[in-house]
Amino acid sequence: MTGAAIDRLARRLGGPRVLALPLIRVLAVLAGGIWLALAPAPYRTGAVAAVVLGFAGYSALLIAALWWRPAVTLRLNVPVLLVDLGVALALIRLTGGATSTLFLALLVIAGLQSYYYGIQRGLGVAVASAVLYLALVWPTVDQLQWANMAVRLAVLLGTAVGTGLLADVEERERARALALEAEARGREAFIRRVVEGLREGVIALDAEGRIVAWNRALERRYGLPEPAVRGRTLAEVDPGFTRGPLAAALARLLRGEIEEFTLDGVEQTLARGPHVLNVKSNVLRADGQPAGAVLLLEDVTERVALERAARQAEKLAALGTLAAGVAHEINNPIGIISSRAELVLLERGTALPAGLREDLEVIHRQAQRVARIVQGLLSFARRAPGTAGPVDLNRLVEDTLLLVEKQASKDGIRLVRKLGDGLPVVRGDAQALQQVLMNLLLNARDALEGPGEIRVETARAPGAPDRVQLRVADTGCGIPPEVLPRIFDPFFTTKPTGTGLGLSIAYGIVRDHQGTLEVESEPGRGTTFTITLPARALEASA
Repeated sequence: MTGAAIDRLARRLGGPRVLALPLIRVLAVLAGGIWLALAPAPYRTGAVAAVVLGFAGYSALLIAALWWRPAVTLRLNVPVLLVDLGVALALIRLTGGATSTLFLALLVIAGLQSYYYGIQRGLGVAVASAVLYLALVWPTVDQLQWANMAVRLAVLLGTAVGTGLLADVEERERARALALEAEARGREAFIRRVVEGLREGVIALDAEGRIVAWNRALERRYGLPEPAVRGRTLAEVDPGFTRGPLAAALARLLRGEIEEFTLDGVEQTLARGPHVLNVKSNVLRADGQPAGAVLLLEDVTERVALERAARQAEKLAALGTLAAGVAHEINNPIGIISSRAELVLLERGTALPAGLREDLEVIHRQAQRVARIVQGLLSFARRAPGTAGPVDLNRLVEDTLLLVEKQASKDGIRLVRKLGDGLPVVRGDAQALQQVLMNLLLNARDALEGPGEIRVETARAPGAPDRVQLRVADTGCGIPPEVLPRIFDPFFTTKPTGTGLGLSIAYGIVRDHQGTLEVESEPGRGTTFTITLPARALEASA
């Protein structure tokens, strides 16, 4: 019988201690059968055989009852004790009385009573058994047997006392073990509650780098429950863990070369988008050897985004002040230059030499270009929204797309709409927000450099029902990683004829609407701009 089968049988009967009862009874039946087969002929009488066979049948019924109804059968322990005691005394009487070796059955009975029901009951059964035994064998005791009788009775009482004491010690040890186990389970549950309550992600790894613990914060972040990742490596869960300084530091930690490490601002593209993590880790040791590691992953994506937004806002505010001053100083002179050049061309254009006329036209064109830059600077410096009111984003998108659809179709560009139903309205300047959307659409068109797709989506912000989002995504060339941090800077542009103010103005308009403008891009796979704006009190758009 395998260990698993024994465990199942023990659970069926009520535990390992109860399992011993049917086994001892089977051994008693076998012992009786062996004795009956090997005993001298005078003792193998029909009465002895009948008692042994009756005990065997009775034991079989008792074991079957213990299997089918263990709780009910165990409550019949007193009647079972009386029957067992009667069978034992009957066999002693039929097999020689004072000379019968079957007296050993009384030792087993008394010992079992002490073990299962306590020393008091076991001692009581031993005394009762001794009295009945003496009364039974008294007629067969001779002078020599008295010494044997004294030894047997002492052993009988000693068996009851000794077994009871051992059982009592075992019970106390079992209770202590159960208490320690319960305490350990409670401590483990408390530690798990603490770990699960942390906002930071906690990962425990074994010596081979396989996951043995994965807390609830990571379940929410990755969308993967702990059973789905347990036993897998970090690389199998997220390939981002195999790249960069984090992978190198973790490998050294698992080898025991370092005891701990801290990495701040680790950028990873996790299962649900790009994240910025602060990572702390310590090695776990067993007998002085590396046995694994614990990682604490603090997601600082929002904090870093806010810090970047604050720095960008400060930079734009300073540049806006400077731009306003410069624009005012340049505006009048450039207006005079442009108007004088235009006036000369109108009044004397035909009388001027061809070369001079061309030079004046160049001066006029460049003066107008400077004027447009000045107007951009003034727009950049004056970013406050105009007339604020309820704005339906879906209607704003439709109105803006009408302005670009025809030209986009000619250029082989497919415009895809995915507008959310029942969106709340936002409060702001519709014209300023349309200017932002138009700028993003024109940038997306320029990024395609030919046929492609521009996708415009509106929806509620994930996890924030009081905010709405507007996304503009293209399938263009994307933005190089080294350029991406600077795209909202004034005068920064990658276009040969651009002024570098479009995205800066858009950024300022969105910020003045208490919103955010974010960008995600990958070279060769396109760019996505996401505008997030606060909604009015969940008022559905018309």
